[in-house]
Amino acid sequence: MKKTLFIVLLFGFWSCEKEVLNYEINLSDENLFNTPLIVLMHGYGGNAYNFKKGIGENGDFDSQISIIYLEAPFKIVPLMNKKVWYDFEISNGDTISNQEQINISTDKILKTIKRIIKENDIKSKNLYIGGHSQGGIMAYKIALGNPALFEGFIASSARLPVEYSIKDELAEYQNIKALIIHGKNDNVLDVKFARAGKNLLDKLGIQTQYLVKDNGHSLVPDFAMLIQNWIEDI
Repeated sequence: MKKTLFIVLLFGFWSCEKEVLNYEINLSDENLFNTPLIVLMHGYGGNAYNFKKGIGENGDFDSQISIIYLEAPFKIVPLMNKKVWYDFEISNGDTISNQEQINISTDKILKTIKRIIKENDIKSKNLYIGGHSQGGIMAYKIALGNPALFEGFIASSARLPVEYSIKDELAEYQNIKALIIHGKNDNVLDVKFARAGKNLLDKLGIQTQYLVKDNGHSLVPDFAMLIQNWIEDI
């Protein structure tokens, strides 16, 4: 029992204390200022490798787009590569999220993006952030809190965070765009959460493409193509 407890504590410590996140990366050969650079985050219980693989199975991104797949810092179970951005529980119909873990994940996401750009001498100023499910919730939080950093953000099968901040000056949102993708048969996060997100973004003056697809909580098969088309249109 003591050995098992030690392993649990060791892996929990490693997950929290590592300064930057693990990631998978596909860089475009065109290292230009306008080359799209998309940062994507997996959902609850996923990891960067499987998220990248899952997207690629249904049609990968164009080679002229650079993609970074970030991996969450917290493990569901030690010795298994199933990661989460934060823990949560549902009590009396309300979602209670671990805000300390959310803050840690947010800090690591921003630090990791900055380091990757520096270490790879990425010239792109055309930066997007997005994610699926819990990764999409993190994308909401980071983009709403840091609109000047991104050209746009993607929320796939996601919802607004339980807690998030809005800039006092709505003019700060005038240049950021959003893409919301949701399944009309989603039984994990009902499509009402997508509508709530769209309503908020409309109030903030954020130009939003809102897509409801004929699927459940899983990634839509044409996920990469939808994002590429959206970027081309904006």
